[in-house]
Amino acid sequence: MQPQQSGQSPGLHRVKLYKLNETGGWDDKGTGLVSIGPMEFANHASNSVGLVVLGEETQKMLMVHRILHEDIYNRQDETIITWTDPDIGTDVALSFQEGQGCNAIWQHIVRVQNDADPKHPDHRRRVIDEFDGPVGHLDGDYLHHDVADMAGAAHVELPAAETANLEEIAKVLAHVPPMQRERVAQLLMTPNYLRKLLDIFRQCEDLEDTPSLHHMFRLMRSIIMLNDTQLLDELLKEEHVMGVIGCLEYDPDLQAPQQHRNFLQTAVVFKEVVPITSQEVLGKIHQTYRIQYLKDVILPRSLDDATYGTLSSLMLFNNVDVVLGLYQDQKFLPAVSPPLYTGDTTSCARDLAAWSCLHVLVLLLWK
Repeated sequence: MQPQQSGQSPGLHRVKLYKLNETGGWDDKGTGLVSIGPMEFANHASNSVGLVVLGEETQKMLMVHRILHEDIYNRQDETIITWTDPDIGTDVALSFQEGQGCNAIWQHIVRVQNDADPKHPDHRRRVIDEFDGPVGHLDGDYLHHDVADMAGAAHVELPAAETANLEEIAKVLAHVPPMQRERVAQLLMTPNYLRKLLDIFRQCEDLEDTPSLHHMFRLMRSIIMLNDTQLLDELLKEEHVMGVIGCLEYDPDLQAPQQHRNFLQTAVVFKEVVPITSQEVLGKIHQTYRIQYLKDVILPRSLDDATYGTLSSLMLFNNVDVVLGLYQDQKFLPAVSPPLYTGDTTSCARDLAAWSCLHVLVLLLWK
């Protein structure tokens, strides 16, 4: 590992992140800066403490981990902390550049473990420390800077959804601390905030206000990168999705606006071998295609692994809903089945189409 940069902020420690693969080897997931502080997790106490690793060069989130009370942590040697993460079902290791950073993070883990049940000290958990060296006293500057910064982030507010504030909104969304992403997503979900942003986008497009359209691209990309499932569901709704895609046409790094909406609305043709009567199923099919287009065509360079995985999961859930919806449709399967058994040699094309339809349904279940 390279020497620590002199500009590194207090409370941030340089690490390599490893995850155990299926063959028993350790995969290098990148070099980054690890910090620790209060975090917000759904269905967990607001005073949860977590670890965050941000990529050193990309600033993309490599890992977010809520420190658990269970006996899963192990310190090996002077600079390595490992644990089995139940959320992802594999072993994780942090290899620190310096022992001081490892000590600081380890002491926080020990503190969380010891505070597991303050009313019943006899029930407190114990972590495993295989390193015989002294742990030392928790660095005061580390605690002050790291936790104070995390606490300050809790007061971040979004400016009002107005044209004059687009640049400021884009800046705020581009620098949301990982532990505050859920809170910011909730602010975006407040009544009419997203709708107002999309209305502003349409006004800017009508006025050919290029600088504002570039701000819209940046803020919409940042909104997607918050990687909040409920927020993504809202963005992908029929009444919003074309506005969202429209914002993403105005990438300031490209010489000219893209034509994503034109492609999706005119060039793409949806063909039904057998008519689908359920509007809900049709909506899921169209949404799945748009998600695929979003992650593979519009934002392939921007998406981190976590957001890419979330979008892929949304597609999988949609596929399951489509198959179940068609299975429960009393008209769909009977309409597919008769051509398969007529024995009429004049209907080969229809037979082939019907078999292809069933083949696609099977593939959806296996994806």
